[in-house]
Amino acid sequence: MPSLRRLPLLLPDHRGMTQETRSELRSLAGIAAPLAVAQASQLVMSLAASVLLGRLSGSALAASGLCAVFIQVLVVVSQGVIAGAHPLMAAAKGKSEAEGQGGDGAAYAFGGAVLASLVLSLISVAILLNLPAVLRPFGVSADILRDVDEFIAMAAFAVPAILWILPIRLYFSVSGKSWLTMASVAIGALFYVPALSILTFGGFGFAGHGLIGAGIAYAMAWWLIAAGLTVYSLATGHLPVSTFRNALRNAPQALKDVWKIGWPIALIYAAELGMTLILTLITSGLGTIAIIANQIAYTLNNIAFNPIVAIGQATTVRVAYHLGAGRPVAARLAGNLSLMTAAGLMAFFGVLFFLASEQIIHLLLGADTADLSVIQPLSQKLILILAGFLVFDGIQSAANGALRGLKDTRVPMIVGLCGYWLVGVPTAIVLALWLDLGVVGVWFGILAGIVSVACCLLLRWRYMAGIAVSPTDGAAVTRDGRGVLRKMTSPT
Repeated sequence: MPSLRRLPLLLPDHRGMTQETRSELRSLAGIAAPLAVAQASQLVMSLAASVLLGRLSGSALAASGLCAVFIQVLVVVSQGVIAGAHPLMAAAKGKSEAEGQGGDGAAYAFGGAVLASLVLSLISVAILLNLPAVLRPFGVSADILRDVDEFIAMAAFAVPAILWILPIRLYFSVSGKSWLTMASVAIGALFYVPALSILTFGGFGFAGHGLIGAGIAYAMAWWLIAAGLTVYSLATGHLPVSTFRNALRNAPQALKDVWKIGWPIALIYAAELGMTLILTLITSGLGTIAIIANQIAYTLNNIAFNPIVAIGQATTVRVAYHLGAGRPVAARLAGNLSLMTAAGLMAFFGVLFFLASEQIIHLLLGADTADLSVIQPLSQKLILILAGFLVFDGIQSAANGALRGLKDTRVPMIVGLCGYWLVGVPTAIVLALWLDLGVVGVWFGILAGIVSVACCLLLRWRYMAGIAVSPTDGAAVTRDGRGVLRKMTSPT
């Protein structure tokens, strides 16, 4: 039985919630809630595209799905690199406010993020415009390749707009103005759905252009979001022109600092996406029923994970902000509150999905779906496994966000690579293929990978937070070349 003295990093004070705790929770929610709404708007855009393009043809739906996967991979990996600016911005803001300095301390890291987004945009567009050539060796049918070429020729140019928004979104999350990002993406989603329908199928005096029109609508929506957000922010002073001037002055040097923190984050994202891709390929060989059941569970996982991503980003801001201001105890509190909030929210989703699994399956499939009597019990098994690991998924996301606030990204990268690829994927292969558990084995593999990552990151957070707050054993705290907290043992 562990001593209660070992638990204060994860439990609130026994006397009840303090004013400091309530204030920190409000700050976390103020950053996370608008980000979650913005991500929900993006989810609506994706679902609308699937529904409308499915009406065009099966080939069009498959082609747009392939394009969406590649766009997502490139954007998410690029986002990982750009996210290296997040703790730098928050720490600079915390330091400048604590010391009563004027100016915009976040401008330096903002410049590195902007330059990174420009470079990564060029690389991403070049890859996407050659996507048919990338897919051809994998035996993709000629019809789908033709549709891919039509859609991506226009949709590829949405990526620079998406990546341009990322540095601004990071800047606003640090300055407490995430609502601007939320409003711009929500407005863009409202524009995208009718524009997609009109440009694809025609209407209101416009001719439909099929997949080419769908690609144009996608690019137009994101450029509308990017241009509207930028112009409004500059005109109202939410993003001062002076910030751009200061950002451009030292952007090349700032890019190096952003890269040092960001590349391990990008690799974590790539490892997780890679695991998902491999396990999806394994599932695709297990039959139609397995694919449908897997898609149901995967959709529910995406719904639950949407607010958790926002909580992780908010945690990075609050931990780095407090640390930059010289308040390590407050930084630890922010991380711990985030962990408890994420775990509690995911537990709620897990219980909800488990109790309402039958109703959810009928909502997604309909009562007249072929083989429903076989799909439903299999889907319920996967939902049960999903309910089991959602709490751990919330913990690993929040712990990752907290550690990024400490600029600790390389150890979490190693943990992610080992957990996903040395635990998750092998477990899924053994259970699904060797022990003939099928898609149930695949999801047990996901469970094993996420649980191992979550437990290791939780221990890492406790260790690093302990260093930040109260170094022991005669050690002193210093920072390495990347700004990460380290213990320095006395030579005596």
